[in-house]
Amino acid sequence: MAERGENALIVLVGQPTIVTNSTIAGIIDEAAESGQFAGVFGALNGIAGVLDGKLVDLDAQKHKTIEGLRQTPGSVLAGRHRLLEADEAPRFIEVLSANEIGTVFVLGGKSAPGVLRYLQDAAAAANYPLIALGAPHCAQNDMNIGDHNAGYSSAARYVAATVRDAARDIVSSEDTIAILEFPGDKSGWLAAAAVLARDENSSAPHTILLPERPKTIEAIVDEVRRAYHKYGYALTITTSGLKSNSGDLLDGPALAEVLQSQIGVPTRFERISSLVRSSQISATRADTEEAYHLGLLLVRLATDDCSGYFAALQRDGLGSERGGYKSVDGTVRLDQIDEAPRQLPDEYIAENGFGPSDAFQSWLRPLVGSQANDYVSLEL
Repeated sequence: MAERGENALIVLVGQPTIVTNSTIAGIIDEAAESGQFAGVFGALNGIAGVLDGKLVDLDAQKHKTIEGLRQTPGSVLAGRHRLLEADEAPRFIEVLSANEIGTVFVLGGKSAPGVLRYLQDAAAAANYPLIALGAPHCAQNDMNIGDHNAGYSSAARYVAATVRDAARDIVSSEDTIAILEFPGDKSGWLAAAAVLARDENSSAPHTILLPERPKTIEAIVDEVRRAYHKYGYALTITTSGLKSNSGDLLDGPALAEVLQSQIGVPTRFERISSLVRSSQISATRADTEEAYHLGLLLVRLATDDCSGYFAALQRDGLGSERGGYKSVDGTVRLDQIDEAPRQLPDEYIAENGFGPSDAFQSWLRPLVGSQANDYVSLEL
């Protein structure tokens, strides 16, 4: 077997998060610090970029640019959803070999473990020495890796702030029932984060629907109707893939049609999508620092000749017991990853199935931090 290449390659799989660039910066900084890599390359346009040989020398970037990555949302290495065919493996190895790449770091969401496995198999078949490692970046938090995924706490903060402001708007508008739809086909991690919008001056959102707990249409209408009669308006949270217990789609437009028809008051919906994972104004300090540290950890694993692992964000149990929060390094072997979407566990869902439990709020608050300022209402 030939000697392993001295260069490293960063590949983004799928959509980036608010903090993907922070992990890229961490990899570049730690690779330089270690002195064990001749260079670090980035694949433009993800897997397709590797197959097309579109690699960029990240070491050639100015120091100021690398520093700025930690405050820049998205990814400077665009990712593309791309299915890899078995007959493309030789081309993949050819590009790695031509650029003397012996280490590949895969950053991304639910498809990232599959890509990492593909790379390992391709290298083994070609007798090509390769270290392959990954880091989970998923705003929806539905990768079964670690306590939470990089990008989630910032996305959760965006959800909470958006819902909080939407509640203020609906109180002053003519549409007395409003629906906000957030991403989530199989899991309700983002929808559940809306609960943090509630405070002593606002009871909204009044209804939070979760894919993990399908309800009858009648139960949902009753829940929203009660809120409308009690508060004079109602704000409901749903997800892009939410269905009733009989399989009816209840995303934003479908739910708005049902509520307006059965309650008989003006109803509107808004679909919140890419901004959840790309709004830098919502980036949390914890998320940015953790994502950067994931990059450091990936390089340290590589220099220890570890391969076939995902770096993971774990929670320090002792810190939680003391009322604080601290993340610690973790790893998960590729063959231990459950690739089914991670759903909210039972203890994080309210007993009536509408929204998250107090336990979920206690878990999430340290990740998100406090809101920027306090809102007030008139004393009537």
